[in-house]
Amino acid sequence: MNLHAADTDTAHRVDARWQRLPTTWQLILERGGPETLCRGVIDLIEAAAAQPQLRRLYPFTRQWTLWFSSRTRHPFEVEAPAVEPTPDGRFRVRSPSLNTVIAETDTAEAAIALVVDRLCAGEAGAR
Repeated sequence: MNLHAADTDTAHRVDARWQRLPTTWQLILERGGPETLCRGVIDLIEAAAAQPQLRRLYPFTRQWTLWFSSRTRHPFEVEAPAVEPTPDGRFRVRSPSLNTVIAETDTAEAAIALVVDRLCAGEAGAR
C-alpha cells in the first residue's frame, strides 16, 4: 500500500469510528446501562466530534472514559487528555496516563474545550 492509500485508509477508519461510537453508546443506554454515565459519554462524543482537532484522532472508550489516539489499532497511542462523566452528572478531564485530574467541569463542551486547549498547546504528549 502506498503512503497516500495508507493515509486514506486511516482517515476512513477514523471517520467510521466517529460515526459508530455514538450509536454504540446509545445501544448500551437502551440495554440498561447507567443513564447518567451513558448519556455523559454520548455528550462527550458529540462535543468532541464538533472539534476538528479531535476529529482527526481515533476515538475509543474504555471504562466510561473517552480517549483519543493517533493510531487506529492496538496499541493505541494516546494524543490528548482523557475525559469521563461522573455519577453526579459532571465531567472529569484527566492526563493521558490518568494519573492526574486536570479539571472537572459542569458540561461536556467545557471538558472537551480543555482537551482541545491541551492538545493545541502540545501538552497532550507529556505523560
